[in-house]
Amino acid sequence: MANYATATYSQLKSRFQALAGLESLQTTDANFLRDLVNRRARLAHERYPWPQFTVIGESVAVVTSDANRLRVYGTSNKLDNDANVVFRIHKADPSSTRYPEEYTFFTELDSGGYPSVKIIEPTALNGVNVFVTYRKDLRGEINSGSATSGYYGDEAGDESDVPNFLLDYLVQGSYADFLRGDGQTEKAMVEEQNAEMILVKEIDMVREQGRQFRNDILQYRAPSQFRRHNIQAGGSPVAGAGVDNVQ
Repeated sequence: MANYATATYSQLKSRFQALAGLESLQTTDANFLRDLVNRRARLAHERYPWPQFTVIGESVAVVTSDANRLRVYGTSNKLDNDANVVFRIHKADPSSTRYPEEYTFFTELDSGGYPSVKIIEPTALNGVNVFVTYRKDLRGEINSGSATSGYYGDEAGDESDVPNFLLDYLVQGSYADFLRGDGQTEKAMVEEQNAEMILVKEIDMVREQGRQFRNDILQYRAPSQFRRHNIQAGGSPVAGAGVDNVQ
């Protein structure tokens, strides 16, 4: 795995047992917890472009024979990592160019059946370097070290370390799911709210620390004459006669 702070899966299990008031976990419950943890990890992973999992402006040369397509997942993909989702494809390096122009693209399966992006461009981008911003696929990230199962856990082939910034959410969210599976629906709803607050807090921390160019890369849109569009894009209304009253 990448070099970011982690906690062990054993620590996660201990935290879960303390929260649930269990001295130990039976085999069936331990297997259930493993599934719940990985479900929550996937939900959290797809909830936000976490810096730990997001690649900004990876340079890739387009090959003419691919008809302006880039394979983003699977065998012989042209990205350094399998991509969970592609956010942007820029025409210049976004890490050194302010507000670079973007290509329009859509996701499709290529002729081999692999997830790819098709860049909408009237001419072939033969050898042209494009700059792709994307979120890494979680299973690929988990298996980037010695793991082979694509799961966090303590079984053979599992990754025994979990991202530290997600630890509290994984414990709390798994506990809510555990209660729901046990038929304690009302209590599960309360714990679900607690889990949501934990995750939102982590997202807010990144957003506040991320009042930097990284957010512009992911969120910037060209200014609009309409107030609501600019506010939604995180900017200020465009000044001008009559514009302030446009809704």
